[in-house]
Amino acid sequence: MPDLWKRLFFPGGHNEGSTSGEKEVNWSLSYAQGKVQVAVRRPSSFAEAESIAGQIKAGQAVVVNLEGLPLPTARRLVDYLSGATYGLDGNMEKVGAFIFLFTPPGVNIHVRDLFTGLSTEE
Repeated sequence: MPDLWKRLFFPGGHNEGSTSGEKEVNWSLSYAQGKVQVAVRRPSSFAEAESIAGQIKAGQAVVVNLEGLPLPTARRLVDYLSGATYGLDGNMEKVGAFIFLFTPPGVNIHVRDLFTGLSTEE
């Protein structure tokens, strides 16, 4: 699990081919009922909210990094994605000051559980 958090906060590879300038990293995470796809998104505007909600609707967990966005835009994104996630019976966890984890129904990841035993040493 420490490997997951290293990839979350220090992602080595980004898909740079997007036309909107967004960066996305994908990988799989195993949990009790199987595997769930995890995407890391760093939106540059509110216009990306619908595509992020679509990923959650499609069964992907999405880590959304809002660092660098104006505060009103970041709030609108969190409100929109929280509403979409709630409507799907999913979950939201705040991971950092401007980093949120949105999960589809049936995927329960508690941040406090993930940090247990996490070491910064290689």
